[in-house]
Amino acid sequence: MSASARDRYHHGDLRAALLSAGRGVLVERGAAGFSLNEVARRVGVSTAAPYRHFADRDALLDAIADEGYGIFGARLLAAIDDLEEPRARLHALGVAYLGFARDHPELFAIMFADRAGRPALAGLPTFEPLVEAVAAAQRAGALSREVSVPSLARTVWAVLHGLAVLEARGGLVKLGLHETHDALVGEALAVMLR
Repeated sequence: MSASARDRYHHGDLRAALLSAGRGVLVERGAAGFSLNEVARRVGVSTAAPYRHFADRDALLDAIADEGYGIFGARLLAAIDDLEEPRARLHALGVAYLGFARDHPELFAIMFADRAGRPALAGLPTFEPLVEAVAAAQRAGALSREVSVPSLARTVWAVLHGLAVLEARGGLVKLGLHETHDALVGEALAVMLR
């Protein structure tokens, strides 16, 4: 029996077990305390076993981040599923963005962290709902037509991401600027929307 067949036999799917245990370690210890050896211990395999699926700890973190993008993207799409009005779609995307960052802080942090310049290929599709919402708002006259859609989408994203990071690090509370996600997004978009 091959090593990969043994792994599937004992664990059902070693790669999936490593990802699951890795998420647990990430939540408990953060990226700085993330250890491939600890993940292997939790799964009940040798410290060499994870290397059959992941080149190193960053490769496992990258795979966890890719899963995070999938969860994130699904959450964004669910937030706008039954909304047609462009302003409402932008607002719902913003609230979902902040909600995901609040609910999954460790995952959110590694999704947007640069680890040795490895690209986050799974991240780009999660940007598409925002680009489409910005384009629709621009067509409806709610956003300036003097700026390209990619530039506007990047700006909206930067504002939302900034709010998420400030909230996660306690900056908004520390300065007495914290509000509900609904209010934070509403205020941020009011600056941009016509």
